[in-house]
Amino acid sequence: MQKTHTRLIHCHSYLYGNIKTMMKQKKCMTRNVSVHLLTISAVTLLLSINTVMAAAPNKIKMMADACLTCHGPNGSGSGKIPELKGLEKSDITESLFGFKSGDEKSTIMGRYAKALSDDEINLLAEYFSALDK
Repeated sequence: MQKTHTRLIHCHSYLYGNIKTMMKQKKCMTRNVSVHLLTISAVTLLLSINTVMAAAPNKIKMMADACLTCHGPNGSGSGKIPELKGLEKSDITESLFGFKSGDEKSTIMGRYAKALSDDEINLLAEYFSALDK
């Protein structure tokens, strides 16, 4: 009986030692995996931000090109349609926000402005105010 009890204690110690070692290794592995996942996530986020930032100018350029359909080449105006190039950013944003809210009356611009986000309005105003400067 005592031999069996001694074997059980020895077996328990052996298993406990192995489990403890495995737990330490697992903790180390878990930490390493966590660090790798965090690094991969950070790199992915940075690449995404760069992609979005690179795509933003193209989007604004495309939106501005749509404006030029009526406002003439390079925003120079066309007949009764006002010139956009060289206007102050604040004047352009004020007008676009006015069209969007309905405070400024228009035939077409209200419909276009309502489809724009506040950020897009600011970016378009920045784009047109920078022309010919």
